[in-house]
Amino acid sequence: MTLHDDDLYRYARQLILRDMTDAHQERLQSAQVLLVGAGGLGAPALAYMVAAGIGQMTIVDGDTVDLSNLNRQICFTADDIGAPKASTAAAWASRLNPSVSVTAIDAWLDIGNADAIIGKGIIVADATDQAVTRSLINQTCHNNGAVMVFAGASRFEGQIASFRSGVDRNAPCFSCLFPDISGVSDLPRCSEVGILGPITGILGAMMAMEVMRQCLYPDPVFGHDLSGKMLMYDGLDHHMQTIAVNKRPDCPVCHS
Repeated sequence: MTLHDDDLYRYARQLILRDMTDAHQERLQSAQVLLVGAGGLGAPALAYMVAAGIGQMTIVDGDTVDLSNLNRQICFTADDIGAPKASTAAAWASRLNPSVSVTAIDAWLDIGNADAIIGKGIIVADATDQAVTRSLINQTCHNNGAVMVFAGASRFEGQIASFRSGVDRNAPCFSCLFPDISGVSDLPRCSEVGILGPITGILGAMMAMEVMRQCLYPDPVFGHDLSGKMLMYDGLDHHMQTIAVNKRPDCPVCHS
């Protein structure tokens, strides 16, 4: 894919970054990213991924816009209440950057459609809040040769990590970090404990940057990626910590 004059102007500020080249921008424009969840994390992540020129975006979400979403889900307005999130977010993203192909799937990702949606070479941005869905994404990415970028947020904190076991059998997967799905299910949801809008904005922006790192992997144009690590952010104390994520020899997903 060759950059046109409009591309050079649209992406000029990132193209002049140290180590960034036209070839890297072309790789972003050739990338295929699946965003699962167009909510508090997915909305800001979508904004920055589309603005950066990630060329092929698919949004999967079976929910509709609710008034309580509007403190953090920045691609929706009051006029969108009751509308399907995926289609509404896709239309918004297409207005933000018409050169990007954005497809909407107004349905929940489930065991019946995951294999058809998550294909080889895709980068999956997991912005969901359901443990079962995250487990399904992890299993399908591992089986189908895809990369998973995971983020979560509640209250004033969040986490983000990447899992490359689908393309590197020596890498850990999500189940290496959370081997017991019931433990993940016990994590609080925003509807129960609350969420501050800027926290999802911060984690969503981090997710967009991590997806961009995976698009350009292994070139560390935007710094080293988070595969084999999880970054934890505390918005109250302005504190970030990174912990190692090791491959588990007894992992039910990636042990073989």
